[in-house]
Amino acid sequence: MPACFDAHCHLQDLPPGGVEAALDRARASGVTRMACCATGEADWATVLALAAAHPEVVPLLGLHPWNVADARPGWEERLEALLAGHRAGVGECGLDFARRTLPREVQVHALRLQLRLAVRLGRPLALHCVRAWGALKALFAEEGVPPAGVLVHAFGGSAETARELQDLGLWLSFAAPGPALTAVREDRLLLETDGAEPAGLPALAAAAAPFLNRTAVDLAGLTRRNGERFFKEILP
Repeated sequence: MPACFDAHCHLQDLPPGGVEAALDRARASGVTRMACCATGEADWATVLALAAAHPEVVPLLGLHPWNVADARPGWEERLEALLAGHRAGVGECGLDFARRTLPREVQVHALRLQLRLAVRLGRPLALHCVRAWGALKALFAEEGVPPAGVLVHAFGGSAETARELQDLGLWLSFAAPGPALTAVREDRLLLETDGAEPAGLPALAAAAAPFLNRTAVDLAGLTRRNGERFFKEILP
């Protein structure tokens, strides 16, 4: 298996003693880079510290829609200050309309702020979207797509939605194989574990490869190269 790139993980969710073991397993499996996405202010410093200590960890800082309601006032200014001082992307942020306890307008406002931040600082953005494709497309129509790129992580939509998002310029990252894989262009495809075990990325490549009539080795190499292109603005 060639070197692999995990486009979305959450190493910060591990206990302190578990990070080194997880990274050792990732290296042993061939995962040489991994994008570690914060989900709220409580883990921004942790993600930055992981990246500072481990060059294979690519940091992203954002406010996940699940955490919007609990965000302290001024979070956007503090996020901008951290991003301005560090080589990091924006995310995980987005919309989740399956969570009915979260006001939709509050989620849209938080995402709008983070989209504008990605544009101002020239950073790639990792996006969470559940049952909100129409609102997401409407927001991009108003704000535009950040030039450094947007990836929709753990994509679980239809092939039609996949094509529509790519037409907007978005990238699609998969945490599990599925039929929509066949609707993704080669230069827009990424793979991710979406958890705290990046070592699982080669197994995902092996499971996804048959959907694309590729070998696992070929798909792992393709998505590694794509990851290096997508995250180029923040790679060490």
